[in-house]
Amino acid sequence: MEADGIFSGGGIKGLAFAGALSAAAEAGYNRWADLAGTSAGAITAMALAVGYDAAALRRLFSFDFSRIDDRGGPFGLGVIENYFHHGITRGRALSDWIEQLLREAPAPARTFGELGGRLKVIGSDLVHSRMVVFPDDVGDYLDEHGRPFEPDDFPIAMAVRISAGFPGFFPPIAMRDASTGTDGALVDGGVTSGFPVFLFDRPQPERPTWAFRLYGGSPPERKPSHPIEGALWPVAMLGDIIDTAINARDEFELKYFGNRVVGIPTGNVSTLNFSLSNAEKESLYESGYAAAQTFFVSPDPTNRFGARPPVQAA
Repeated sequence: MEADGIFSGGGIKGLAFAGALSAAAEAGYNRWADLAGTSAGAITAMALAVGYDAAALRRLFSFDFSRIDDRGGPFGLGVIENYFHHGITRGRALSDWIEQLLREAPAPARTFGELGGRLKVIGSDLVHSRMVVFPDDVGDYLDEHGRPFEPDDFPIAMAVRISAGFPGFFPPIAMRDASTGTDGALVDGGVTSGFPVFLFDRPQPERPTWAFRLYGGSPPERKPSHPIEGALWPVAMLGDIIDTAINARDEFELKYFGNRVVGIPTGNVSTLNFSLSNAEKESLYESGYAAAQTFFVSPDPTNRFGARPPVQAA
C-alpha cells in the first residue's frame, strides 16, 4: 500500500524511525509518496525519497555520529572559533554526510526538482521569525547573484543540513532575505514545526498520511521537567525555551492529528548524544518497531477535513 509520511525531529534518535518503518512495511505500507520531515525526520524523509528502505535506514542511523561532532582544533579547541559563527561545531561533517547519502542513494538526486515535488523539508529562520518550508519558500531568499532561488534548483543537501542544524550546536546557514536584504539565520525546523502533519492534507485525499513522532520518556508520555539552575542557567534556559515552544505546539497539534501519529518513546536518550551504545541503538530501533506495530493494528486515516482516502488493497 502507499502512504504519505511525516517524520518529527529528534536528533540522534532517528534510528527509531527505521524500526517504525520496518513495522509499517509489515503492515503493507512499503511505498511512500509525498514525504516531509524536520531535523532527523528530514534526513529520514530525504532517504526514503531517494530510494533507501527501512533496512538501509537502520544501517544509516547506526553510523558513528561522533564523526559529525567536528569541533576542530587540538582537544576540540576549535569551539572558540566556532563560537563566533554561533555554533559549537563547524557543521561541515554533517553537510558532508548528508551529501554522501544523496550521492550513494539507490536513486541519487541533488535538487528538489529531481524528486518531482515529493519532498518537503522544514527549517526555521531565527532572524525573520518564521518557518521555512523547502523548497516552497526558497523564492523568499536571494542566491549569490542576487536572484530569488528557484524551488526546483535548490539543493536538497542544504535544506536538510538546515533542518538538522540544532541551534547553538551547529552554526546557522545564512541566506539573504529578498524583502529585508538582511541575512537570515536558518536552523533546525523543530523550532517552528516538529512534525508538520498538515502539509499533505486535502479535502479529497488519495492516500493516508502517517506521522512518526519521537518523544522522550516511556509511554504514556511523561510531562517534561527541566529545572533552570546552576551557574550555566542561561544555557539551561535557552534549551528550555526551545523545548517549551516545541512541546506546547506538539500538544496542540496532537489534539487534531493524534489519530494519524505513531508516538515513539525514546527513553532517556539525549538528542545530542553522539556516542550511543549498541544497547541504546537497539533499544531505539525496537521502540520504533513496537510502537508502529501496535499503531497499524487498526489505524485511522481521517484527516483534518474529516475525509478518508479510498481503501487500498494490501
